[in-house]
Amino acid sequence: MISVKRLIALITDFGYKDPYIGVMKGVIKSINPDAEIVDLTHGITRHSILEAAVNLLVSAKYFPQGTIFVVVVDPGVGSERRALLVETNNYVLIGPDNGCLSLLMEKDGVKRAFDISSSRYRLANVSGTFHGRDVFAPIASWVSRGVPLEDIGVRIDVGSIARVRVEKPKYDLGEKTIMGRVLYIDLYGNVMTNVEANYINLVKAEYGSRLNVTVDSGEHQCIYEKSFSRVLRGELACYINSWGFLEVAVNMGDASQFLGVKPGDKISFKVI
Repeated sequence: MISVKRLIALITDFGYKDPYIGVMKGVIKSINPDAEIVDLTHGITRHSILEAAVNLLVSAKYFPQGTIFVVVVDPGVGSERRALLVETNNYVLIGPDNGCLSLLMEKDGVKRAFDISSSRYRLANVSGTFHGRDVFAPIASWVSRGVPLEDIGVRIDVGSIARVRVEKPKYDLGEKTIMGRVLYIDLYGNVMTNVEANYINLVKAEYGSRLNVTVDSGEHQCIYEKSFSRVLRGELACYINSWGFLEVAVNMGDASQFLGVKPGDKISFKVI
């Protein structure tokens, strides 16, 4: 078997204080020196399976077909949860069976899935707390070298894989209202919702429209625009973000703090 170049993209909640990421890369390079590694993000909020799933979902289409995504947001490490390898129509996904792979699985479609918990391609000594190093990284590297997936794990029923559930927004055309949820909050405090662009078209919002934004802390007004830069500094703006979802921001501020929201919270928009 010869080493080949195949992209491996890493998503973790490890941050950069500790050597965890570097060690995972060392394991990958030890097995396949020609592997290409991309740090997609290591800033996932600690233990946030939903945040990991969302980041994987919105990012994958910008990567070449065949990319191997390794997701290590794993609060259940060392428990009975399975380690997974999932082949979708365009990618290979590797990570814990806790839902972090599921949003991209549903969007891209699944060809087959494997339990890799006891794979012979793990490291010889597997710790109870660092499966990123001992299970996921080496298996990703062996996949990048061309080992057939069926040799790496045991085939499992796709329906048995854990899912994170993101409910669909609801809307009332008569009231010109959309009811959604906060999906993700980025470093700037921008509040991404689960409301996709087509819902805005349904309620006839146009650039310059004013929307009432209702959250648990109360009701606020925002301007629907192309970008947060088109409102005055300190004002609330609503716009379709770069991933295609309705987002709320404060120009040069933090909308999550302004609104007092977190992922999973209810949020609604009413065209005034």
